[in-house]
Amino acid sequence: MSELKAILLAAGDSGRLWPIEDKLFINFFNSTLIQHSLNQLIKIGIKNFYLVASYRNVALCNRLKADNSQQNIQVVIQKNKLGMAGAILSVKEEVDNQPILIVGPSDVFEDYLLQQFMTVYRQKPDGIMVGKNLKSYAPLGYLTADHDIVTGIVEKPPPAKLKSNIASLVFDYFRNSRSLIEAIEKCATKDDDLYEKAKDKLISAGQIFKLLSYNGYWGYLKYPWHVLDITSYFLSRIKSKIKKVKIDKSVKIEGEVYLEDNVTILENVKLVGPVYLGSGTLIGQNSLIRESMIGQNCIVGFNCEIARSFVGNNCWFHGNYVGDSVILDNCAFGSGAVVANYRLDGQTVNSVIEGKKINTGRTKLGVVVGSESRIGINTSLMPGIKIGRHSYVGSGMVVSQDLPDNQFMELKNGKVNIVKNRINSGLNNIEVNRLKLKF
Repeated sequence: MSELKAILLAAGDSGRLWPIEDKLFINFFNSTLIQHSLNQLIKIGIKNFYLVASYRNVALCNRLKADNSQQNIQVVIQKNKLGMAGAILSVKEEVDNQPILIVGPSDVFEDYLLQQFMTVYRQKPDGIMVGKNLKSYAPLGYLTADHDIVTGIVEKPPPAKLKSNIASLVFDYFRNSRSLIEAIEKCATKDDDLYEKAKDKLISAGQIFKLLSYNGYWGYLKYPWHVLDITSYFLSRIKSKIKKVKIDKSVKIEGEVYLEDNVTILENVKLVGPVYLGSGTLIGQNSLIRESMIGQNCIVGFNCEIARSFVGNNCWFHGNYVGDSVILDNCAFGSGAVVANYRLDGQTVNSVIEGKKINTGRTKLGVVVGSESRIGINTSLMPGIKIGRHSYVGSGMVVSQDLPDNQFMELKNGKVNIVKNRINSGLNNIEVNRLKLKF
């Protein structure tokens, strides 16, 4: 059998995830999501990788390649708009007539899935598809099966037409890539399901695809609040580790806490694990951090509470409450700015996605703030709203609607005024000011 090649689908750009720009390069435990996926594949002995990138993130993919120089990684730009099928066509010359494993790096699963895969792979089937039984409907691809043999696949069927509850993970093996490529090239569809139709065509033609049933954790990024689910999963796996840090004797720690080098924690702080703090981060006096992941070089100033949230790198807070929220890199909250994460009626929180109101299924959900954004002093952010990248919200606002990228929202003559943001935030400003900080 020829050596297995892995194709990592890195070109996707879903509007459903706005204001998250590059989901595969979100850092969890100081390692990007795509690096986590790559590490898992390396552990089972895969040595040849193709990263199918877009023009938008090709620089990030090339950096990932450089960081893993000991591996055989090729970065290929997807130039078509055919989704996952187009990604495979982008490398058809490189993988022609070879066994391939197609992986969606935004899917998070436990290591034992890969070990199970290798056991089935050694049986030399025509292909392998991974499925997980879901208790409730989600807009995903679904498999039908007869015992351990896949009999069909359909992408995002309406709930009324659902024939099984076996959701399809993007973790597909094909013993010969040529048959898949030919099926893709012969299929036609008006919907975003060309890859699924090609797989279904191969099944109808008599190829035998083994169903690998998976019962472990599966995290996926379809909507921005799913970052919180993945954060909770990674946090649930940590064991306490405190590196070279400065912690005042009055600090109280409960549960598992992982502190990277050069973390500083000042007087009367309480950490309720699981908690992760990235290198260079400072937690100011009287602050409470609960079940959260906070990235590198952040300042959580005096009297803050951050609960069940994901905070990226280089963020700055002072006298804030942030609950059940996703705050991306290089953001700042002015003193007194707070996040509302719970509806007055106790119902699940809604959020607008691509113009449609979506029930998030979460009774507690704060905000999602895009990178390089600023929230002014004494501003209140309502549950489920999203602030775009490089957008500013002025002081004393009550924000109950999404704010697009590159906008400035302010109160002017008693009315909400939204204009284009012309302020250059300066990516280095927060870091320069952090280094000048005295405490």
